[in-house]
This record gives sequence, C-alpha cells and structure tokens, in this order.
Amino acid sequence: MDEFSPSHKEFLHRVLNIMGITINRIANHMQVEKLLKESQIYTEELQTQSEELQLQQEELKTFNEKLEEQYKESKQKTVELEKAKLSLEEQARQLALSSQYKTDFLSNMSHELRTPLNSLLVLAQILAENSAGNLTAKQVEYAETIMSSGKDLLNLINDILDLSKVESGKMEVHPTEVPLNAIEDFAKRNFLPLAQTKKIDFSVQLADDLPEVIYTDEQRLRQILKNLLSNAFKFTEKGSVLLQIKKATMPATATPMLAISVTDTGIGIPEEKYNIIFEEFQQADGTTNRKYGGTGLGLSISKTIAELLGGFIRLESQEGKGSTFTLFIPLVAFDTMKEIIISEAAAGTEEELSDDINQPELDHPQGPLEGRKILIVDDDPRNVFALTALLENHKMDVLFAVDGKDGIKTLLENPDIDLVLMDIMLPEMDGYEAMRRIRQMPQYQALPIIALTAKAMKYDREKCINAGASDYISKPVNLKQLLSLIKVWLYK
Repeated sequence: MDEFSPSHKEFLHRVLNIMGITINRIANHMQVEKLLKESQIYTEELQTQSEELQLQQEELKTFNEKLEEQYKESKQKTVELEKAKLSLEEQARQLALSSQYKTDFLSNMSHELRTPLNSLLVLAQILAENSAGNLTAKQVEYAETIMSSGKDLLNLINDILDLSKVESGKMEVHPTEVPLNAIEDFAKRNFLPLAQTKKIDFSVQLADDLPEVIYTDEQRLRQILKNLLSNAFKFTEKGSVLLQIKKATMPATATPMLAISVTDTGIGIPEEKYNIIFEEFQQADGTTNRKYGGTGLGLSISKTIAELLGGFIRLESQEGKGSTFTLFIPLVAFDTMKEIIISEAAAGTEEELSDDINQPELDHPQGPLEGRKILIVDDDPRNVFALTALLENHKMDVLFAVDGKDGIKTLLENPDIDLVLMDIMLPEMDGYEAMRRIRQMPQYQALPIIALTAKAMKYDREKCINAGASDYISKPVNLKQLLSLIKVWLYK
C-alpha cells in the first residue's frame, strides 16, 4: 500500500494536474467574476456620472438659452428705451414749440384785439368827455356805455393773458407804496355806481389801527379786489356787499397780515364746491355762467396772484345766505420797507425797488403841450385817427407815417419833431428796426420815442426798450396816462 506502481503514480500525477487546472480555472473564474462585478460597478458609476454630466449639460444649455433670451430682451429693452428717450425728447421739443406757438398766438391775438379796441376806447373817451359841449346827456351816456363795454372786453383779454402768464410761470409782481385810502377810493369809485344801479347796500370799513401806506403790488392788489367785488355784486341780487380792511395775525407764524374781506348776501357756495371755484374756467354751478356770465378765470388768477404777493385767499360761505372771501397779504408799512430797501441797495441789491420809491409821479407833469410836434408811426388808420383827435384836442401838431421807413423819412424831413409814438407791428420795416435805426443817428439819440403797441406781454416791453424806445404803453391807451407820459418825456 505504501508503494505506488508507476501507473498509479501516473494516474495521481494526472489527477493532480486536472485538479490544479480545475482549481486554477475556478480561481480565474472567480477573479473574472470579481473583475466583472467591479467593471459593472464602474460602468454603473460611469453611467450615473454620464447621466449627471448630461443633465448638467442640459441645465447649462438651458441656462445659456435663458442668458441668450435675457440678452435679447435686454437688447430689445435698450432699443425701446432709446426710442422712448428719443420720443420724450421729441415730445419735450414739441411742448416747447407748442408753448412758444401759444405765447406767439396770445401776443398776436392781443395785438389783433387791442388794435381796434384802442381806437374804440380812445374815441369813446373823447366823446364821453364832451370837451366841445355839443353832445346831449344821453349821447354822453351812449359814449360811456361804449367805453364801459370796451373795458369789459379789455378785461377779458387781460384775463386770458394773465392765465397764460400763470401757466408759464412768468407772472411777476412789482411792489410799490400803496396808500390804503387809495384802495378805499378805488373800491367806491368802481362799485358804488353798480351798487346804486342794483339797489344793493355797499360800504367800506377800514380799521383804525391800520398804517396809512403799505408796501405791495398795487396793480395786482386792485386786480384781486376787483375780481372779488365783481363776483360779490354779480351773485348778489339783494342785500349788501361789505368790504373790510383790518389787521390779522397768523397763529402759526405770528406774522402780521392785512386781511381784506369781501362779504355779500348772495347765492352762497356749497362746501363741496369750495375747491373747484379756484380752478380755471370753473364756477360753483355750471348754470351760473349762463345766468350771471363770466369765464371762471377771475378766482383762479386771484388765487395765484395772492400767492405771488406772499398771501392767500380764504373762503367762508353758506349756500343761500352769502359768502366771504378774505385776502391775506403780509402787512408791511411803507416806511419800514423803504428802510429795508435803502439798506439792501447800499449792499448792491434790490436796486430796482429802491428806484421805484423815487420815480416821478405821472399825474403831475409840468409844461404845456400846445404847439408840440408829434409823429405817429402806425399803419392802422383807425388808431391814427383816434390818436390825432386826442393830440389835436390839446393843440399839438400831428404828423403820421404808415411804416418804419416812412417814419424815418418823415423824421428826417421834419427835424423839429418833439416826440414819436411808434407802433411795433408795421409793414416793410417794423417798429423795432425803425427805433434801432433812429438811435443810430447822432441827432436823434435823445429823441423821446414811446412804443405804442397792442402787444402786452412782459418780454414785449423789454424788447421795445432794448430796441431804443424811451418808454412803452400798451393799447388800448389810457388817455390820461398817455398825455402824462408825453409830458414827462417832453420836459425830462
């Protein structure tokens, strides 16, 4: 048993080889399976990573597409913004152009309306004065009615121009000394006849502790007062209208104020309408403009002027019982303001205001007008006729020319001309150019030239003065003012 035969050994050797091969195969198979599993795991991981990478690529692609879309939208918005900017610039240009057109229209409209109105008012005033004494009382009354109607039309024109100034922010105030008794006289002179006609009681009350003179813009103050009193009489059929002037103090600032109140017993105003009546073209009741007339501009303009004067307007009313409109403006006595102005003028400021204090009065010029030679340069025969009648009534010699060239020619042919009344809107050569050329002649640099024009905007006056006018007066002409102005420049 211990010994094997060669055949046995051979058999064992073969068995061992077979077993070794089998074991190797099993080991190799196990290794292959292990590697296969590892490979599968790696493959799965790679697949997962590939899927994740693909997902990231898709997300990146989506993000890029969004960025591209946002870029396109941003580019489109930039284009739209640029278009909007250009559109706004064009609109601003159109608005500026429209505003200029409106200003030009109002200026020209003022000229076209004032030109015929000027001759109407001048001739009506000459007739109403009845210097020759050849008109009956009824005829004088007719002339006064024509003059009154013309002034109403002039007030409407002025309201429209004031509205334009308010809208453009060009309305200005020019403070001067204002005697309070002059305000009282103004109210009585303008509204007592109306009160008597309507059989309404009208009284004016001034407090005892008021200063004699205050410092404000008298023209604008009168404009507000006239609007308030006109409304009071317009909407009061019976009862009374009371004008009171007294001191007041604003509790919040303790600022001394002047309170000018107009109280009526008219139709009154509902509380819910308090605000709209201060708007342009508005009245408390849409039917009132048909019954009482009016444009609805007066209170709107008055409110703005009050603010320019440093004050405001307060309304108290009860429907059916009446209303009280009170204008509050700073109470500054003239003596106090004069000291302030002179002090500031010494420091180089407020020169114009201090000049206003010492301006010559137009109401008391000295020197006769008889025999003085006046040249009227105007292409409208109605104006020439009316002004000639006025000047000849005061025994002045009158020459006339129809345009700037003719005016210069007439002036050169008549070197003894004392003063020129120059219209502005003239054919061939306008008044501006004519005045410039006259001023270029050494012998006429001191010749008084009064620009007499229907243009009434502030810049028109400045343009006239810059062109060489000595002074400026707008049509329709106030005869007393024109005569005073002529005397001032003839004897300056």
